[in-house]
Amino acid sequence: MNTETIKLIESRKSCRAFKQEEISKEVLDKLKELTLRAPSAGNMELYSIIEITDKDIKNELADICDGQKMIANAPIVWIFLADNNKWEKFFKYSKSDEKFAKPLRATGLGDMHLCMQDAIIASQNAVVAAEALGLGSCFIGDIIENYERLQKLLNLPSHAIPAAMLIMGYPLSEKKSEVTTPRPDTSSSIFMENGYKDLTSDDIYSQYEKHLEYFASKHLLPIEDASVADYYYNRKYTSSFMEEMNRSAKTFIDRWINEQ
Repeated sequence: MNTETIKLIESRKSCRAFKQEEISKEVLDKLKELTLRAPSAGNMELYSIIEITDKDIKNELADICDGQKMIANAPIVWIFLADNNKWEKFFKYSKSDEKFAKPLRATGLGDMHLCMQDAIIASQNAVVAAEALGLGSCFIGDIIENYERLQKLLNLPSHAIPAAMLIMGYPLSEKKSEVTTPRPDTSSSIFMENGYKDLTSDDIYSQYEKHLEYFASKHLLPIEDASVADYYYNRKYTSSFMEEMNRSAKTFIDRWINEQ
C-alpha cells in the first residue's frame, strides 16, 4: 500500500493564491511527463493542452472566466482540449481512407465523449502530479463560458473544444490547513450497486450532512434554515454564469457536430 499517495490525495485542497516564483524547467517537465501518464482511450491521447505563458492572454482568460484575477497571476495556466482534430489530420496525412477503401466518416458525439474523457482524466493526473511536486492547483470551470471569445483567442478548430482549465504554482502560504472541504461518506448513496437507485429525500439529505455543517460554520447559507440544495440552487443552478455555460457549451457542441 502506497501510504504517501493516499495521504497526498486525502490532504489535497484547491489553491487560488500563488507565489510569483518561476517554475523550474525540471519541475515543469516532470509535471508534463506525469500528466501524459494518464489513461487514454486506445492510447490515442485524444486531447491537447495549451500552456498559456503570454501575460496578455492570461489577462484575457481571466476576463473570459468571470474576472477571476487568480488566472492572470498563476505561474502555470493549462487549458485541456478535447481534441479529435489532430487524429482527423493524422488519418488524412496517412491516407488511411485510401488504404482500406473506407471514406473518412463524420466526427460525432461519441468521438467528442471519448475526447472529453481523455482530456479530463489527464487534467486530474496533472492535479495529483502537481501536488506531489509541491505545487498547488485549482480547476477553473468557467473555461466553458464565452466560447466565441475563447475560440478566437486560441484559434480553436471545430473539433478541439475546451474540457478543463488548471491553474498551478507554488502556494502563497506555506501553512496548509488540515481542514478539508467536505465529501460524502463511502456509505453514501453516491455508490450504487448493480443499477441506478431511485433516491429518497433521506438518501440525499444524509449524503450532504457534512456539507451542511461546513456551510453553516462558514455562514454561507443564503437564508435561515437553508439546505445544501438551497445554497447551490441560489448560487449556481440559477446563476447567470450557469446560463452562459449552457449557452456556450451548446455553441461548441453544435459547431463540433456541424462543421466537418
